[in-house]
Amino acid sequence: MAIAGAARRALVLAVVLVACKTRHERPDDDLMPTPPLLRDAGGDAAALDATAPWPQLAGFPAVEPVRVIALPARPDVPRFDVGGPVIVGDVAVVSSSQLGFAALDWRRGALVWTKPAGLHVAPPVARAGTAILIGDCLNPPEVADTLLGCLRVVTATGADQSYAAIHGSHVAAFAAEPGPQIVWLEGERAVRWRRGEQAVTVDLITGIARPAAIDAPPVHVAYRGHDWAITRTPARIIAHEHGKPAWQTQHPYSALVGAVYLADQAPMVRVLSIGAFGGRAEMNVLDIDATGSLHGQAAFPVPAISALGQAIDEVGNTAIAVRMDASLVHDFLVGYAASALLMYVYPLPEVPRADPVGIAIAPDAVLVFHDGDTFTVLPELSAPPTAPGAPRPLSQNPTP
Repeated sequence: MAIAGAARRALVLAVVLVACKTRHERPDDDLMPTPPLLRDAGGDAAALDATAPWPQLAGFPAVEPVRVIALPARPDVPRFDVGGPVIVGDVAVVSSSQLGFAALDWRRGALVWTKPAGLHVAPPVARAGTAILIGDCLNPPEVADTLLGCLRVVTATGADQSYAAIHGSHVAAFAAEPGPQIVWLEGERAVRWRRGEQAVTVDLITGIARPAAIDAPPVHVAYRGHDWAITRTPARIIAHEHGKPAWQTQHPYSALVGAVYLADQAPMVRVLSIGAFGGRAEMNVLDIDATGSLHGQAAFPVPAISALGQAIDEVGNTAIAVRMDASLVHDFLVGYAASALLMYVYPLPEVPRADPVGIAIAPDAVLVFHDGDTFTVLPELSAPPTAPGAPRPLSQNPTP
């Protein structure tokens, strides 16, 4: 749960920014206040149970899945790639080498459509009510340059809108790159496809691919006439306005999650800090004022050595897949409301897990794709409207 009052104010001291004109020292991150006792969903104090399978999570608010959907994956095919989910209309689209592409109606627990692909698939991307699907070509066409795969654009109902071969004349390094993949929208008619340390832009109409920068797109925050582009480097979080540095943090963070919008407050930027604090490996979720001030908030930490996946919605509700320890089988989902209230934790099945965990946040559910063949639907994350700092609906956020 989120820490309120004096405890929260003490935690916020861990989030200190360096403005362009003035430098400030950041207090020691190990100086964390004693946390309050967490309570379960029924409101009663949850005592630590050392006999529980995962005693480290005893005392956290737990949740049961709304439903678990088994996907028709082929276990005889190597699971090279997994991706998604992304939300397209009323379906969630996932990808896997063992099933191609699949769309699920998570509210009914039904498989809506599938699309074939080769052994390698990229994560799907949602755009204006359609899904962009990239994978190996089932019937590779003849091209005069380097073939990277094929893409199709489909509607939420599975109807094909376009299909094209992805190819280019200066993309051999990308074709040979074996690293993990991610795909972003790049304007109105292109995507940027990153694989390991190489990236290309792909025209969605012609399929022409060109080399591109591997940098993730920045988090954009607009507020009261300002527009900040916020990025993470190995050394710090940096905000630029009109191409010039506006503010930066003094210390590095493990991940930049996205923007948070709370009622009657300036927008904030949510970051993760994973490391050893007070002799314990844990993940801290911190919100930094996006305007560059020293205000912010901190959530209750969870035991963690790494994050396997994350998602944030339009107001800041956040779900994170967390690896608890080096056993490689103690992975769980933790959900935070935009107000930084820890809503629940959900342990994933105890299996060795080498793949990332895909997460998407719908208005009424958290959608999790894990282990290449399992789709888990968890309850929504929004804090009660009476909770301190509960976010407004998106349409009520202050207009810059």
